[in-house]
Amino acid sequence: MKVFDVREITTGVDAALAVVENPRHRHMLKNYRRHALLEVSGFWEDILVPEMTVDHPLYRLTERGRTHVCDGMKEVREFYREIVDSGVNVFGALDEQVAVSDYGIFIEAVFAQVVRGADAALAGEDVDPDGTYQISHRFAAAWPYRDGRLAGEFIYDDTGSWRFDEVDPSALMSPAEAREALAPLLAQSPLAEIENGLRLFRA
Repeated sequence: MKVFDVREITTGVDAALAVVENPRHRHMLKNYRRHALLEVSGFWEDILVPEMTVDHPLYRLTERGRTHVCDGMKEVREFYREIVDSGVNVFGALDEQVAVSDYGIFIEAVFAQVVRGADAALAGEDVDPDGTYQISHRFAAAWPYRDGRLAGEFIYDDTGSWRFDEVDPSALMSPAEAREALAPLLAQSPLAEIENGLRLFRA
């Protein structure tokens, strides 16, 4: 079984960048890459700057049969703030296929997160509270872009794919440790590059 490693969260998008040549499509992929690194690093406010995200984004996030809707910047900001303030922002794909079109980004992935057995995410599961577990499940997503900026996230969860596997405690990483580990990758995705790429959509 593959165990989540936060340093591999850009593997899917990097594979797409290695083959995609269309400049506008490459810009969207770079936006997506920076977004993922910022989110897991806890720098959520930098995702919602005008260079990255439209003024009124719409998120529809389906998980285990329930859909959470964030309509507008205020609700999206609160969504990210809650994730980071709760310290549950260390997550990502174990395996991810990323495609891009004029519409935006399309993803099919196995999503994973490593938590302690006493974590609220494992409530009701037959686990050892002192253990360490990897939560994983499949999902598909569409990220529409408008004029080179993220317009929303529409995530569709495969409810029947959820699993909980005990892993070595060394797999658990704190938000601070994740931020440090991702710093070199984030440095490869500067905001200036995203800002420059927007010129492709203004011509």
